[in-house]
Amino acid sequence: MIDTDSDGDGIDDKTEGTKDSDKDSQPDFLDTDSDNDGIPDRGEGSEDLDRDGLSNYLDLDADGDGISDSVEGRIDTDKDGKPNFLDTDSDGDGKTDAQEGTIDTDGDNTPNYLDLDSDGDGVS
Repeated sequence: MIDTDSDGDGIDDKTEGTKDSDKDSQPDFLDTDSDNDGIPDRGEGSEDLDRDGLSNYLDLDADGDGISDSVEGRIDTDKDGKPNFLDTDSDGDGKTDAQEGTIDTDGDNTPNYLDLDSDGDGVS
């Protein structure tokens, strides 16, 4: 039997190829984090969520919200079953992460895209 997934990330070697996308001296087919964003390729997958032409495992902003996957991370703030790096509304407040951004309007040390009350008025 031929191993078609040398790094065990669930993405076929043929798909990943021999390029070294993150310039870490490991070809993608042997690299478990091909874009070096701190999220394993296995968790990102080969889909292209934001339809920008880059598979999620190569895309530094897989959901296309303008916030880097390495900043958003693998946690699921709003418990909707999607990790923040794949969720366009990480706090589930009805406003997109792109609209809210990473600033902290109310100074509570929680960026707006994760803050249900980003203006600090006591209303979500």
